[in-house]
Amino acid sequence: VTLSAGSFTVVNEDKWKSEDGIPLGNTLFPELSRSVFLLEQAIIDATTPPIPSADGMHRQDLNRRTVSTHCAVNRNAQFTPHVDSGRGAGQSVSMILGLGNYAGGEIIVEGTEYDIRYNALEFDGWKQLHWTAPFSGERFSLVWFTPDMKEQSDSSQPTDTNNDEDEQANILVDEHSKVLPYLPPLKFRPDSTDALVINELLDREKGCAYTMQSSVPFSFTLDDHNCVLDIGAHIGVFSRYALEMGCNHVISYEPEPSNFELLTYNLGTIDSLTDAPHPTIELHRAAVAQGNAASGTLVRARNQNNGRLNTWRHSLSEHSQYVDRSTKLPSDTQKGLLERFDVQCVPFFSEDGRQGALVPGVTFVKLDNEGS
Repeated sequence: VTLSAGSFTVVNEDKWKSEDGIPLGNTLFPELSRSVFLLEQAIIDATTPPIPSADGMHRQDLNRRTVSTHCAVNRNAQFTPHVDSGRGAGQSVSMILGLGNYAGGEIIVEGTEYDIRYNALEFDGWKQLHWTAPFSGERFSLVWFTPDMKEQSDSSQPTDTNNDEDEQANILVDEHSKVLPYLPPLKFRPDSTDALVINELLDREKGCAYTMQSSVPFSFTLDDHNCVLDIGAHIGVFSRYALEMGCNHVISYEPEPSNFELLTYNLGTIDSLTDAPHPTIELHRAAVAQGNAASGTLVRARNQNNGRLNTWRHSLSEHSQYVDRSTKLPSDTQKGLLERFDVQCVPFFSEDGRQGALVPGVTFVKLDNEGS
């Protein structure tokens, strides 16, 4: 028997206010959206604080947990080792609960297994590496969290945090660019989410967000990988990281025009005067998407409420979380009417005579394409 799997996020409408409205999950499942936060409150009320937590988790606030603004709803999802997206500054501690008729499926946090079936557990999803143990049966999990409220700020001016991100990115870019003398120095846009991408992928101390070192059972690195497929290549940071790690051939897909322009600069201008042998690079301005459509409509993400240029949440219209707004927005850099572009689409696998993105020889795939 094959069980379907999937994940979506709902928000607590009593606590989360956003100019972009509520997620689709709230609209499709209004009763569920209310019930999950009532359940969180019931767990809080029934538990003597603190709620059981994963080893090594540091909780700054030792008071009773408050109800979260967000909840991820997962069905039969088995996650590989990861840390949750975000900078890990200002977000709340996550709490997870397993539901359903299943066996196994523990959450593993930094190598330690925890049975969460009808047992709530707190952990730091932004800093602690965590994944799902194999399971049989039908497994649901709820993960409550509150993201950094800076993105809900009413300020229309760039914040000091933005400047800090840019400064850190410049340091990492300088170090990285020295390793690839046949390419120009990595170029990115100041006061934009480009810096967040660089800081997540090129920080040698923390490691690349898309790889996991050999200290965990499900480790995966770029070691011994000769050909990498980068889907959702953005401005080429991961593609360049793959080259830095010794890959000889990189295939990059990116549909958004301004991102692709920077991708072309960062990867497409190899210095032919350098004596060292050069890797080969393929750049494709296209979206990789399921279905048979040869083209689609790309929706450019709205800028963040603090004024920062948002360069990494663009997606095809059927997957976009953004909607047109007629009301006043928090930042002057935000547009009510979203920008839309026609883009070429290709499938992941070759099918029905159409060449897919995955071609013979690829041994490592980075897939980050906003739900397509």
